[in-house]
Amino acid sequence: MKLRYILFGVSVMMLSANANFFDNDKVYYDKHPKEAESKVKLCGKAVAIALGKGDMKLAEKYEKDAECKAAKESYFENLKKIRKEKYEAEQKARAEKIAKEKAQYKIDYKNQLVLQKKMPYEEFVKIQKSCGFSSSNRFSAQCKVYKELKLKRANQAMENLISQYQGDDLIAYKKNICEKEGSQSANCTLAVEARVKDEKETIKRLSNDKEALKKVFNECSVEVGKYQKRRDWDKVKSLTQSFKCYTAMAAARSFGVYGLSKPMK
Repeated sequence: MKLRYILFGVSVMMLSANANFFDNDKVYYDKHPKEAESKVKLCGKAVAIALGKGDMKLAEKYEKDAECKAAKESYFENLKKIRKEKYEAEQKARAEKIAKEKAQYKIDYKNQLVLQKKMPYEEFVKIQKSCGFSSSNRFSAQCKVYKELKLKRANQAMENLISQYQGDDLIAYKKNICEKEGSQSANCTLAVEARVKDEKETIKRLSNDKEALKKVFNECSVEVGKYQKRRDWDKVKSLTQSFKCYTAMAAARSFGVYGLSKPMK
């Protein structure tokens, strides 16, 4: 380390002996960036030593030295150029990466679209767990497709279920599947939603067809009246809560008819 400072001191002494250091100009240093960097460091150290000795004139001489200025200008121009090239290279690499990711995203999206349309509904709804707000997967092609198909697949699944079970049969299915698989299961949730949909659509259909409503309503009225005479209140309750009679009573309210005590006219 001591030898290094001695050699540096000798270099500075040699430089100070020459008012203009050497004769290299900016053109030279533009072609030799490594030498420009070394020269800038040497000039800076020469100024620092001169200031350290309190020799302001010598320090000013180094500051104004033409070769030091040429080396400094060349060095910082080259540094700026390198930084610009690095930035442009990074931007290009980033653009290429984004383009590649977008291309892959399109492929993944198409594959997921085909896959999620075909998979069983109970498997389809499991995807939701990996698409939550806190999930890093929420912006994936898989989650995008899931969100796009969620409502359509749920409606399709409900229609399929209602085509197999209606009315009291659907209610019984819902009770059985929810007890078997749990209230949080996909099939239980689907059955609950299907039952609500079936009920609403049946009430709407009967409300728009008074003759069909009268037939169902009066059948329920006769049955309920029969068990009321027998004072079989459990049977009366069972009938009024059945899908057939409950939906008939609900639809009859739109015609100002309440309860099953009298037939509908």
